[in-house]
Amino acid sequence: MEAAVLEKIKDSPLLRGIADAEKLLGCFGARVAEYGKDEEIIGYGDNAEIIIIAEGSATVISEDYAGNRNVINKLGRGGVYGVAFVYSGHEVSTRVTAAERCTAVKLNGSRMHEPCGAPCRDHTLFLYNAVKVVSNASVGFLERAEILSRRTIRDRVIAYLSSQSRKSGSNEFSIPYSRQELADYLAVDRSALSGELGKMAKEGLLIYKLNRFRIIDFYKK
Repeated sequence: MEAAVLEKIKDSPLLRGIADAEKLLGCFGARVAEYGKDEEIIGYGDNAEIIIIAEGSATVISEDYAGNRNVINKLGRGGVYGVAFVYSGHEVSTRVTAAERCTAVKLNGSRMHEPCGAPCRDHTLFLYNAVKVVSNASVGFLERAEILSRRTIRDRVIAYLSSQSRKSGSNEFSIPYSRQELADYLAVDRSALSGELGKMAKEGLLIYKLNRFRIIDFYKK
């Protein structure tokens, strides 16, 4: 694997603490692939593969038969997808598409339980990291479920932005989603979302420009 690509993914949660990442990735049959914007990286029904984003970003989505799109997550550099499917016994049930020009490292998921040769410290640590990745993803799904339990667009916006504010440790922060992606994540119509954000800004609850937000007071009277 090229040193430049390895450098870009060495801080991924999946590789954290790994002494010899190049050797380990070789054990997992890692290969590098490049994708153009909106090109599919992983599709419905594909065999379980683990991907690490080396450059650009990708969106994890699901769609119904009517073509309605749900944004599940967005992966930036170092982001990981696919670990949960390796042991699930299920085919991939979501799609991953390039949100922009994107470079991804793909790993053979079956090597999770069939490491080459004698398991070493790096293999053991890789499995530990994989468990943490799945755990964090589960927390993310629970968080989204809690947000979607809110009945109005405003309540969903407040719940989501409040969560992002807590994570950033500031009332001013950027979110990873475009306006359409945010609408898909919140499962609302884009025009309705834009309208609600406009109302909240006029009421002095927040200030925003593109994906940059500043919370003033959500509970302003």
